[in-house]
Amino acid sequence: TLRLRVGLPVSAEEVLAGPPVRDRWQVIGVHDKIEVDLIVRRVWLRGASTGRAALVLSFAGPGQVFVTDLVVGTALDADLCFYPERVRVQIAKRHAPAAPMSSVEGALPVPEAMREYAAALAADPWLERWPVLVADVVPARAGAGWCLSPADGGGGIPLDPAVGAPWRLVAAAGGRPVTVAGELTADGVRPLSVWAGDRLVRL
Repeated sequence: TLRLRVGLPVSAEEVLAGPPVRDRWQVIGVHDKIEVDLIVRRVWLRGASTGRAALVLSFAGPGQVFVTDLVVGTALDADLCFYPERVRVQIAKRHAPAAPMSSVEGALPVPEAMREYAAALAADPWLERWPVLVADVVPARAGAGWCLSPADGGGGIPLDPAVGAPWRLVAAAGGRPVTVAGELTADGVRPLSVWAGDRLVRL
């Protein structure tokens, strides 16, 4: 992790030479961001059996498009090889095409999701973002901002103020507990998708 953080790269070949992790990898969120002349795409995965988080990072230049089967709401039976920081991955082998999923597995209550985030920060103090998949939360006002509040009470996770008012999330939840996937940073969580029962809404 230190070598990567100071700019010493690890080649894809080195990563693919490592031990693969096979699972049914659920695509829980996608976020595109423009950086200078590149579009950076982060595709967040969560293993249905292992519960492990994974990030597929890709780039597109001007006029280029992303061609991928990693679409939110699908799951891919595949072997992934992890980079040393234990989040970013290379797809080593696909065992079957990506297929739609009717529900998402491995969502955590808020306290467990925050403990997972704390463990990730302990392993990499320079971590900029972490994928969270939280179960049974309701978007609620928290002072001047918003948070994902557990349906059974207790402390919630603040939403990143840069997101603005999360009206699509509020509408999808309809006041009911839902499962939310998002990117968690020091500023709060940026919701990327929500499951209300068997209905998926990409945010």
